[in-house]
Amino acid sequence: MYAKCGNIEKALQVFSSMSEKNLQTWTIMISGLADHGRGEDAIALFSQMEKDDMKPDSMSFSCILCACSHLGLVDEGLQYFDKMVKIYNIIPTVEHYGCMVDLFGRAGRVEEAYEIIKKMPIGPNSVILRSFIVSCRNHGWAPPVDEDFSKILLKVEPELGANYVLAANVSAVTGHWDDMARLRISMKKKALKKVPGCSWVELNDSIA
Repeated sequence: MYAKCGNIEKALQVFSSMSEKNLQTWTIMISGLADHGRGEDAIALFSQMEKDDMKPDSMSFSCILCACSHLGLVDEGLQYFDKMVKIYNIIPTVEHYGCMVDLFGRAGRVEEAYEIIKKMPIGPNSVILRSFIVSCRNHGWAPPVDEDFSKILLKVEPELGANYVLAANVSAVTGHWDDMARLRISMKKKALKKVPGCSWVELNDSIA
């Protein structure tokens, strides 16, 4: 509750005061730290959990991989992924693969993110596709011509205007102007719009 309400210090205080902690408690605290940008603390807590002979599960690894992604700790993320599979015998889920795609994409290693998607035993979901396409846009990298992830995304979520805008932006960055124009026209024909981004800011006990 405290972590979700933004009071991570109070969450840590409650966590530290507990005489007994189970795996759920550790995982929630690690997740809270990662969500609040305290990835290094999340990694330290994960290590402490292992030292206390608490065996991490699939969710625990999702949290720590997410923390590595936001910190740009590629090597550490790879080590955790490898440990999860080889030491704890946990079969990676789509969430774990998504964390790795995001990890490589944020670090600018888009080709390696692409290789992960290609080697996945399951098809990428819309979250992975968007994460990868954003990386392509940000770093100006175009996948091989036989792999059009933008088209796959539009098939998965055909009525989301933001997907068309994202796909059009990637086409522009990679110099595919005809594709960009075609996407814009398709978006207009379907009367789709991208919902503007927004944020909540608390100021003097008021939300704006």
